[in-house]
Amino acid sequence: MQSKVIPGLLCIGMLSVRMVLGVPAEAVVQGLYEGTCKDARGELKIEARVVAQGNGTYKVLVRKIAGDGNITRVELRGNTEGEVVNFTGKDGNVEWKCSYASGTITGTCGEGCKLDIRRVEHVSPTMGKKPPQGAVLLFEGKISMDEMIRANGSPWYVSDKSRDGWAVWEVPIRTIVANDPSEWPSKDNIIPKDWVLGGERRRVDTVRGIGDDGSMQVPMGGMNSKRQFEGSFDYHVEFMCPLVPAAHSQGRGNSGVYLPNGDEIQVLDSFGETTYEGGGCGGFYKYKNPDTMDVIESIKNNENKYTLASAPPLQWQTYDIEYRVKKQNGKYTGKPCVTVYHNGIKIHDNVQIQKEAKKGHFHFQDHSNPVRYRNIWVLPLEEK
Repeated sequence: MQSKVIPGLLCIGMLSVRMVLGVPAEAVVQGLYEGTCKDARGELKIEARVVAQGNGTYKVLVRKIAGDGNITRVELRGNTEGEVVNFTGKDGNVEWKCSYASGTITGTCGEGCKLDIRRVEHVSPTMGKKPPQGAVLLFEGKISMDEMIRANGSPWYVSDKSRDGWAVWEVPIRTIVANDPSEWPSKDNIIPKDWVLGGERRRVDTVRGIGDDGSMQVPMGGMNSKRQFEGSFDYHVEFMCPLVPAAHSQGRGNSGVYLPNGDEIQVLDSFGETTYEGGGCGGFYKYKNPDTMDVIESIKNNENKYTLASAPPLQWQTYDIEYRVKKQNGKYTGKPCVTVYHNGIKIHDNVQIQKEAKKGHFHFQDHSNPVRYRNIWVLPLEEK
C-alpha cells in the first residue's frame, strides 16, 4: 500500500457585511461636491471636499471662489443623526447649516444665503490610456502578468474570481492506494475523488484576485517589473486607494510607486487629509510636496496642507510621469528630471529628483493597505 501526502491549496473566503437600513454609507457621502451659495447680492462658486472620519462623522473643507479668483476657506463638521447627515460650522461669525440627501448637500450659509452643492466625480483625462507603440505593458491583469513579478520571490496565485483577499491555506491531502492515483490535486480540482483532507493547515499566502477591470491589489511584499530600465521614459499608472475613514496620515491607503533610480512617488489617500512634507499622494517621498497644495487653516503646525489633485478613496486615479535622463559618453548620468501629472493635473514640473540615474526595476510598495493597481505601462524613449 502506498501513502501520499500532498500539500494542496484551499481558498477560504470570508465576507462580513453590515447594513443599517436608511443610514447613508460613508462611501456614498464622502467625495467632491460642487455648486453655489447664493443670496440677494449674487452667488459664489463652491467646491467642497467631504472627508469620512469614521463612525458616520465627516469633516468638510469648503473653498468659496469669488469671481476675481479670491478664495475663502470654511470648515464644517458632519454627523450622522438617525437617517440624516447634518453639517455645521462657521465662516467667521456666520453659521452654516446643511444636510445630505441623495448626492446633494443643501442648507443655509448665513441668513438669506442658500447652499446647493452636488457630488461630482472628475475622471482623469488619461484614465484607461492605451500603451502606445513601443511601450512595455507591465501589468494589465486580464491581458498579461508576464512583465510583473512579486518582490518577495513568491509565485503568483491567480484565480478567476473578481473578489480579492480570500485566505489560502496549505493543507495535507492524503490518499491510501496500491498505486499512484488516477488523478492528482490541482488548482481547479483541489480534492479529487478518493482523496481526503488531513487535520493540519497553515496559511501560505493571500490571494489577490484579478478584478473585472484588470486590476489587482498590491501583493504582500510588493511587486516589481521583471525587466530593469534605464534612460528616459514615459510612464502610466492607475491606482485606487481604499476607504479607511478612521485612519489618518500614513495609515490611510498607503503604497508607493518607485522609479528605477529608487526615488518614490507616494501613493496615499490624501483627499482632504494632511501629512508631512512629501508624504502625501503625489509627493516625492519626504522631500517635495506636489505643486497643488492647499491649507487647512484650523491646523496650526507644518502638517496643515493637502493636495487638490487627489480624488476620493475608492475612485481610480492616474499618474503620468515623464522621466528624463541625460546621456554622456554613452552612459546615463546625473539626477533625472521628472514631470508628473496626477489625474491630469501637473503636480511636478521638470523637477530634479534626489537620487542619481541608474538601471533598475519599477517597484510598487506593499504597506499593508489594500491599494489596487491596473493598466501600468512604460514607453522607453530613444536619445535624440
